[in-house]
Amino acid sequence: MPRILITNDDGIYSRGLRAAVQAVAGLGEVYVVAPLYQMSASGRAMTLHRPLRAKLVDVPGAKIAYGIDGTPTDCVIFALARFTEFDLAISGINLGENLSTEITVSGTASAAIEAATNGIPSIAISLEVSREKYKFGEGNEVDFSVASYFLRKVARAVLRNGLPDGVDMLNVNVPSDASEETGIAVTRLAHRMYRPTIEERIDPKGNPYYWIVGRKCREFELGTDAYALKVERKVSVTPINIDMTARVDLEDLYELLVI
Repeated sequence: MPRILITNDDGIYSRGLRAAVQAVAGLGEVYVVAPLYQMSASGRAMTLHRPLRAKLVDVPGAKIAYGIDGTPTDCVIFALARFTEFDLAISGINLGENLSTEITVSGTASAAIEAATNGIPSIAISLEVSREKYKFGEGNEVDFSVASYFLRKVARAVLRNGLPDGVDMLNVNVPSDASEETGIAVTRLAHRMYRPTIEERIDPKGNPYYWIVGRKCREFELGTDAYALKVERKVSVTPINIDMTARVDLEDLYELLVI
């Protein structure tokens, strides 16, 4: 039986993670290692300045499940140290879309990237939500059934066929209004989804404090993940290569630098 690792950044008690476990039922032996708490926007952060604590958690459908008081990347590292080998890693189903080059901020995508750096074919999957407040909850108001359908479809294909040469992971985003008949678009990353800024506010004692807030971009280039999801209302599947080296002639660049 294939061995499947499932993690996320919404926490081990989120309904999206439970939906991911159910989505791959029968496809392999499922191991879950996920944060004990909400860890959105943690990127590839690792916990290096304190010990990690692990707690066994009952997750129906999983052979074993650990909650870790650390980041999604910590969870992948823990899983590989504890269980050594996996045939597929899945991160999600995330509450809220993860689009554009900003996926490096996402704990969901970063967990899949961490697994991919260890040679494990990986899938990050996110479900667009209709209201911002849903993004940081456990997903009690959200229907994951269609996202689960597409996750099973993609996971089964990857387990059967592997990923093409040069592809280390797939970043999948499902529209909030998708059905099982919704089309799939294979896309590239948009440049940006948000333009972060700072809001200054004043506390009751008159001291300023600051929130990082994101202003959503409204226009996206054809062929990008954001265009497919936001304009075409399709399921976006973006192939990701974790080698971020620019595709340029290295000799030309060397000559440019040494002259």
